[in-house]
Amino acid sequence: MKFERISIKAVILWEILAILIFGLILGLILYVFLPYTWLWYTLLWVLGAAFVLTTFLYIPIAYLNIEYAINSRVIIYRKGVFFPNTQVLYRDRIAFVTIYNNPLTPILKINSLVISAAGGDMRILFMNSKRAKEIAALLSKN
Repeated sequence: MKFERISIKAVILWEILAILIFGLILGLILYVFLPYTWLWYTLLWVLGAAFVLTTFLYIPIAYLNIEYAINSRVIIYRKGVFFPNTQVLYRDRIAFVTIYNNPLTPILKINSLVISAAGGDMRILFMNSKRAKEIAALLSKN
């Protein structure tokens, strides 16, 4: 069974989101706290360290740990950095398959695939649009 990864464009989205969040927090720190005090420097150092660890360590590792595989019997979806999670869904229990578009779909060509079955559903986020449509067509035939 060959495992596939989600689109690399997901990393770009996560990095942009991390930059926006850390920029917002930095702006709040610069606005709220008195400059050049020990607390101000401490908060800036902690924020900088968190930013570096998040963008250069956690996000790439999270991308490498998200993968899925499909064979004739099951669909397997694995994810998680600190707490790995594996979902297994039997193909004979699939009720329907849905492809969700987001506002960035026309630009980045990424979709979310939701496979619904008895007892739950499996969400595979940030898939290549072409591959998501192939999988949806393959699973809808059953």
